[in-house]
Amino acid sequence: MRKKFFILILCFFAFVFANPEYEKIVQEMEATADSSHAIFLKEQLLQNFPASEKAFEIAQKDFYNKVYPVWKNDSLKVEIISRLITKYAKNDWQRTMFQYFTYSLNNLGMIDSLRSTLALFRQRFPADYIAYFQSAYYHHQNKLENSLEFAEKAFDLAWNYPKLEYYPPLQWKLEKRSAPIKAAVLLGEILIENKKYDKAEKILLRTVNENKLGVNDEATLAGCHFSLAKVYEQQNKQEKAVQHAIKTLIAGDSRNRYPVRADSLLRRLIAYKDLSENEYFDFIRKQADYHDVIFQDVTKEVGLAGIKASRIAWGDFNQDGFADLLLNGKRLFINEKGKNFRDISDLVFADTIKANGGLWADLDNDGDLDIVTKDPEAVWLNENLRFQKSENSLSDNQVSTEGVGIADVNKDGWLDIYLANYEVWEENISNPEQDQFFLGKGKGRFSESTKTANLIPIDEKNRAGRGVNMADFDKDNDIDIFVSNYRLQDNFLWLNDGKGNFRNVALEKGVAGNKVDGWWGHTIGSCWGDIDNDCDLDLFCANLAHPRYIDFSNKSMLYLNNGNFEFDFIDIREQAGIRFEETHSEPILADFNNDGNLDLFINCVYENRRSFLYLNNGDATFRDVTFLAGVRHFNGWGCAVADFDNDGDLDLLAAGGKIQLFRNETGSEKNWLQIKIIGKDHCDGIGTKLLLSKIDFWLYTEIFGSKGTTNQNEFVRHFGLGKIKPPFDLELTFPDGEKRHIPIDAINRKIVIEE
Repeated sequence: MRKKFFILILCFFAFVFANPEYEKIVQEMEATADSSHAIFLKEQLLQNFPASEKAFEIAQKDFYNKVYPVWKNDSLKVEIISRLITKYAKNDWQRTMFQYFTYSLNNLGMIDSLRSTLALFRQRFPADYIAYFQSAYYHHQNKLENSLEFAEKAFDLAWNYPKLEYYPPLQWKLEKRSAPIKAAVLLGEILIENKKYDKAEKILLRTVNENKLGVNDEATLAGCHFSLAKVYEQQNKQEKAVQHAIKTLIAGDSRNRYPVRADSLLRRLIAYKDLSENEYFDFIRKQADYHDVIFQDVTKEVGLAGIKASRIAWGDFNQDGFADLLLNGKRLFINEKGKNFRDISDLVFADTIKANGGLWADLDNDGDLDIVTKDPEAVWLNENLRFQKSENSLSDNQVSTEGVGIADVNKDGWLDIYLANYEVWEENISNPEQDQFFLGKGKGRFSESTKTANLIPIDEKNRAGRGVNMADFDKDNDIDIFVSNYRLQDNFLWLNDGKGNFRNVALEKGVAGNKVDGWWGHTIGSCWGDIDNDCDLDLFCANLAHPRYIDFSNKSMLYLNNGNFEFDFIDIREQAGIRFEETHSEPILADFNNDGNLDLFINCVYENRRSFLYLNNGDATFRDVTFLAGVRHFNGWGCAVADFDNDGDLDLLAAGGKIQLFRNETGSEKNWLQIKIIGKDHCDGIGTKLLLSKIDFWLYTEIFGSKGTTNQNEFVRHFGLGKIKPPFDLELTFPDGEKRHIPIDAINRKIVIEE
């Protein structure tokens, strides 16, 4: 070990002393970053040290600065990248340039240039799988010769190809683990077309068995399983073909390429059974030996087909016992006894609402649910089931507001509002907006109190806010505020001193994110919930994290609250089994299978990006059941839960593009209990804490005013009980600190409790 360390030290000093000119140029460049002299120094460095680390950084920055503005124009990209490839002829960043260059050449149908460029790519990187993979892919796509030869070479190299010296290490490992899978899928496809089924089977099975994918990979084995299904179909091995088609559907992939094709293949394989849609999924679940929560997409059945929305709020505005639906803060659908939803927006709004999100809350303490909207900001008071805009209340803040939070932070009996404001762009530069806080003053009136509540970052720098989650995370009987921030910025956790004055403790409590080279994460939606049933609130943060920036941007985080009077947090996402996915957007923590443990649903934004449902194993680890449960949604944003049909299980509405309502079919298989709180001040019960317990059994929750990026679950609190039976003790802690114990002797029902 000492010898190895000594050799590394010698190598380092040898480089420094062998390149004094390089070190001098780099130091001068850093000292004169924005001067004309720095430009001269950069040219000197590129000329004399074209393969150095600094040259690699310069090439990368130059590439993205020039290519990003013309990202969708392949003609301009070809023109720009061709010059960059020449300019950085000895720089390893050429590897990335070649990938984008060949992509645009292929889109433009410039086949001769494509062929010659691919040859240059292989010549420049002769031991790199990606040069041969790209060659195989485009030769195969354009029916050119040598595609099989290139694909075989790519597969051989994919298992062990040299790392580029200055390539970001985490990004490289991410690629390295997925490289054999990508290469095997392409090679398998070409071999199948050439009817070399035995060889394709051997290669694909090897790849499946030897893959290194783990919780930090978004790549899956879906492509391998689909190719194996095709191999076995051609060999008339129907049972094996069916098994691998099902494995493809369960695995999914980040672009939804293979599940669609596997679905068609599977339906063809079992067509003789003449199955209905429900029978088809029952067949798949039986084959997969799946016996857990099941959802059915009832969007069309209940009258919600074709409706687009990005944000959801469930609330029983007409107090008939069924949760109604507010979409984007401006379309209100009345729930007709859990059977149908009817748009009554024109009937209940006195004025046309122009909004991009809204929440329910009793803002004037008159015993019914009002609405607060964002973009523009306004309060709509409920007067005999018609909503009138309150003129002496919130007004449009003229900025982009992403998250709205509601709770009573100073315990005066009036609900308060936090606005997480986003950003404006000027000349490709993001300018974050300052968040705002409004104290409730009664009768739906509010007073801007951001500074007086000390809700200004200590560095006085704004963050690009995305979401707000207000809760009493430290159990000191006052409401704290977690704010999800975007643009690689740290999150806020505003600690309440009990009087409505705040201090940001995100860093000391461990929920600011992980800082790497000055950057944090792109947090979008977040939510609170007790995932380990230790009677304190844990936190899930959905982070968007591009693979090319994975070395310095945060993946999603599952923060476990340690309680014990400290109430700080530790990220357990990896140990919990929640896989990395590039575009996580909005999460939900809820007990979908009524086993007493909170499960996790995550929407993902961008076209063809799939949602995830992770069931809690009861030990703070999770398993992915998305496809088998029947809740795969694409290009998602907002999401929220309610028992809309009052059958004792939680149903799920996923938004982003066209909404989907997934009805939970768990039914009466497991025990449950629902609690509706009617507060003495505001009817929604926001801020009330509930602890349901018996010997060695505890379930803890809180009534939250909102979650994530202006979404809202039903206010009724739902407890899954599994096979556990009463009696239970229900401890309620109301917002004013009053505690009450209620014995629970009967379950599988909804209980209404007045404060």
